[in-house]
Amino acid sequence: MAESFYEPDDGPGDGDDVCRWRATEATAGPWSPGSQHGGPPSALLVRAAERAARRHTGRDDLRALRVVVDFLGPVPVGAVETRAEVVRAGRSAVLVDCELSASGRTALRARTWLVREAAEPTPSVPPTAASRPGPDALPDDATWDFGYARHLRWRRVSGTLDGAGPACVWMSPRVPLVPGEPLTGLQRLVTVADSASGVSAELDWSRWSFPNVDLTVHLARPPDGEWLLLDARSRLEPTGTGLAEAELHDRSGPLGRSAQTLVVGPLQ
Repeated sequence: MAESFYEPDDGPGDGDDVCRWRATEATAGPWSPGSQHGGPPSALLVRAAERAARRHTGRDDLRALRVVVDFLGPVPVGAVETRAEVVRAGRSAVLVDCELSASGRTALRARTWLVREAAEPTPSVPPTAASRPGPDALPDDATWDFGYARHLRWRRVSGTLDGAGPACVWMSPRVPLVPGEPLTGLQRLVTVADSASGVSAELDWSRWSFPNVDLTVHLARPPDGEWLLLDARSRLEPTGTGLAEAELHDRSGPLGRSAQTLVVGPLQ
């Protein structure tokens, strides 16, 4: 087991909008041991956005509640670099653009909104939560044997992780994103949310590929706690395209949604 998803490469400074990292085996995805799963690098861009917003504004009342990640190409399990730029810094919200590159090639781009937390409570309408068992009542349940999967805990509520169809599963990273730093709410959620298309796969992994070209996460509030639940399903069309969606929950109940655009085709 690796001790984190990434390790510092050339010692990135806390004050820099450019940081260099080296991916560990914990980032390896299902399609190739040399390519990263989409979750960890997406979380690394959320981290870059959160730090850039804090440096630019000097504020600690901002919470990352939405991110859109575009996957421009595979990310190797190796050296990567993140860059961040604050696009807008308003009183109520801050927008940050980030990109992740490897060997001089941009592989991911992300746009993150951070919203201020109100100083006083505001009116709220709690969502109606379906009754589901919590993670403590369930056994670990995953048979996938690739780096990313081994560095997460999986506890299935419904459906199957090995077959086709919708599935509901509690997930929790076993290791931090980077050494000595706890995952923030959106970092943790993005790390697991990119798995929605995998846990709800409708096709045989040994015969078909269905990578996502993007990941969008919208939250009503920051996630709380180590365990997050994905209630995921995939919709496939005969055009070779599809959509994976998930309702996102923590122990307190529903908190947001994720979506992924899928490109479906036979494995070569």
